[in-house]
Amino acid sequence: MNIMIAGAGTVGYSLAQSLSYKHNIFVIDKDITKLNKLEEDIDILTLHGDIEDPKIYQALAIKEADLFIAVTDSDEANLLATLIVEDVVEIKKKIIRLKNDGFLKSHVLQKLSIDHAVFPDITTAKKVKTLMSFPKANNVKMFHQTKLKLVSLRVQHETPEEMTAGMLSGRKVSVVGIERGKTLLIPGANDRIFENDLVYLFGEMEEIKILSGKLDEKMPVSIRRIVIFGANTLAQKIAKALVDDKTEIKMIEKCLDHCKRASEVLEGRVTIINSAYEDQRLFEEEGLKNADMIIAAGSHDEQNIVKCMEAKEYGIEKVVAINNDKAYYHLMHKMGIVVVRGSKASAHYAILEKVSSDSIVTQRHFCGGSGILFMRKVYSNSALIGKAPKSVPHAQAKVLLIREEQVYGIGEVETLAQDDIVAVFAHIDEKEKIEEWIHTL
Repeated sequence: MNIMIAGAGTVGYSLAQSLSYKHNIFVIDKDITKLNKLEEDIDILTLHGDIEDPKIYQALAIKEADLFIAVTDSDEANLLATLIVEDVVEIKKKIIRLKNDGFLKSHVLQKLSIDHAVFPDITTAKKVKTLMSFPKANNVKMFHQTKLKLVSLRVQHETPEEMTAGMLSGRKVSVVGIERGKTLLIPGANDRIFENDLVYLFGEMEEIKILSGKLDEKMPVSIRRIVIFGANTLAQKIAKALVDDKTEIKMIEKCLDHCKRASEVLEGRVTIINSAYEDQRLFEEEGLKNADMIIAAGSHDEQNIVKCMEAKEYGIEKVVAINNDKAYYHLMHKMGIVVVRGSKASAHYAILEKVSSDSIVTQRHFCGGSGILFMRKVYSNSALIGKAPKSVPHAQAKVLLIREEQVYGIGEVETLAQDDIVAVFAHIDEKEKIEEWIHTL
């Protein structure tokens, strides 16, 4: 595909890097330094100029593009660019990144014929909310094709007896991945599970919750008292997603303007404390040590890590850090911190999944981007009905078949039936093999 990306910042760079191996990429930005960095690292075409200037698109000398992605830090620039580009280039599909969630209820996106809008702050806030409803989870992924979910759990349980992936798997759930150190393993039935492994379970939520008791003895079973370090825009959205009549939330923020804005947005339902993050006395004087969950929602990963480690010193097990820089992902995991993608990482993966998915196959990323999941549903008019399923050739992958919300190995069914779902879990290195295989089942 020919893909145009407006914006060469963190999100634009990471998208260009991920998509360039398979597509022709054109990146436009008015910051020549960012463009030079892109050209040095990736084999793509860059164009120096303002994405709101029609002349810039004329300079590309192309008449049509399969996809236009607008990911600058300005909502206004992104929206205007999707309108201006169509005066010059025929665009088949448009994806936009937006900060202002007011556009969710607006007709602007429809009027501008924007196919997909990504609201990364909202995505991050929803991820944090799932952790409140399932406190023992590190992450929860949901799918539109099935009620089954992908949940990661940290093994925090002394296991003197041998525990294997097969012992935890059955018709209601399957172990599809084990993260050990910096490595993602796709386990077989006999592969051992050890203390501090991050185990990925795919299946029925109630069954996963039962298994969580076997894997984790430390995390709380319910969350009512929450502390959020930070009151920036993202932190405000997280607090808004979590607040209810049963929850007590305190926000700690050193910027007075952020405090004032948070107070307005949250309408006094959250206690906001204007204080420097470095003041450890807060844990004692403000009762932060009694929290069930600490969320470090700052824009600097180093600071988020420090606040989480301070919380752990006070015996708080559920510590969550917003991960802004992927370089810190594994360090956070190693330190026992629950990692939630920040706005830019959320935007990158959300857009990447929309680009890579189609009407037949859904693609999702997990394990910090090291894992890849493909899912294909057998619809009523599918030529797959009655065909025998086949294994993935020359690839290490976990292939499952979901039938009536029950989990089967791909070799346990003779033929595919309507409404069956084929799900494949693998390391990102196996992506191309599996993508070709699942489209040609």
